[in-house]
Amino acid sequence: MRLRTLSIGSLGLGLGLGVAVLACRRPPEPVAPRPQPQPQPQDQPLHPPWPVEGAGSGGGSAVTPVATNPEIPIDPAKPMPAQSLSTNATLELRKPASVIVDGRADVFSAGRPHPEETRGGRPPVLVTLVPGGGYITFSTVKGVVGCVAGATTPPDGGNCAGGDTNISAADGISGIIDHQHTQFLVGVFLGASTSSRAPATLDFSEKAQGESFAELSPAIGQTFYIGDGFTRSGLNQRFVIPSGATRFYLGFADAFGFQGVPGAYGDNTGGLAVTLTQAK
Repeated sequence: MRLRTLSIGSLGLGLGLGVAVLACRRPPEPVAPRPQPQPQPQDQPLHPPWPVEGAGSGGGSAVTPVATNPEIPIDPAKPMPAQSLSTNATLELRKPASVIVDGRADVFSAGRPHPEETRGGRPPVLVTLVPGGGYITFSTVKGVVGCVAGATTPPDGGNCAGGDTNISAADGISGIIDHQHTQFLVGVFLGASTSSRAPATLDFSEKAQGESFAELSPAIGQTFYIGDGFTRSGLNQRFVIPSGATRFYLGFADAFGFQGVPGAYGDNTGGLAVTLTQAK
C-alpha cells in the first residue's frame, strides 16, 4: 500500500510539472512588421538650365553623346540628354572664340530668360559682342545635326522634310525662308533690350538673296543664314553687326515640316562646333 501511495503521488507531481512546462511553451505573440521608409518625391525643373560660358549646361550631370569622328562634336545617332549641350562665349576683338551649338538650339528663343517650352527646344548659344560694332566671320563650323535620330545634316543644311524652309516670325524674331535647304546654322543679333515687333523676313533661296553672299547686313532681330560661313568659292562670309547690337545668338530655325510657326525642336539630334571672330 505504501508503494501504491508513492506511485500516485509521483504521478500527480509529474502531471503538475507537465502542465507547468506546457504553460511555459505558449506560442509568442505575433510582432507587427517594422514600417519601411518611403522614398520622398523630388521636384523636377520646369526648364533645362541656360548654358554657361565655356561649358555645357546642367552642372556636369549630362553625358554628351560622344562622337568617334573628330569632325562630329555630338553624335546624332545617340540619344540627346535633357540638358542643353550648347556653350556660350564672350568675344574679344580679333581673337577667335569657340562654342558648341546643340542641334535643339531654338533661335526664336533668343533674348528670352527660358526657351519657349511648347517648341521643345533648348536655348540658343549666346555670344556677347565687343561694343562698337564691326563684323563677324567664321573660321570653323563642323559637325552634323539631324531632324530625326541618325540623320546627318551638314552646317549648310540638308533635305530633311523636303529641304524647303519657310518659317514665320515669333517673339520679336523674324522668320526665315530658304527653298533649297532645311536645318542650317542660323544667327540673330539683339540689342540690350528686345522688341515684340519682328523685322522683315529674309529669303536665302537661290532666286532671292542666295546662300553664297560675300557680305550680309542684317537688322537687329532679323534671322539670317550662316551655314558653314563660307561662299561656294571658299571665301569667308562677313556678317555686319548692326548698330546697337550687344548680343549675337546661334541656333537653328525649325518647325513642323519646316513650315509656319516655329517648333518641333524636341526630336533634333547632334550639334555643331563653331569658331568665330569679331573684327573691325
